[in-house]
Amino acid sequence: MLVAAGPWADDSGAVLVLDTDRPGPERIVAADPYFRTPGVRVSGVRECTPGVGPGGA
Repeated sequence: MLVAAGPWADDSGAVLVLDTDRPGPERIVAADPYFRTPGVRVSGVRECTPGVGPGGA
């Protein structure tokens, strides 16, 4: 599930925050046509431990 998304302040890219299991981001990228749009690329996938919000303390 997409929790939050938006562009970096300098407009150099964007961040998408997903609430999913570890293979989830790869499944989402494979299934969503947005990620096949020219110029759109995934530069990295990082796991985090939420402090607040869904899954947080």
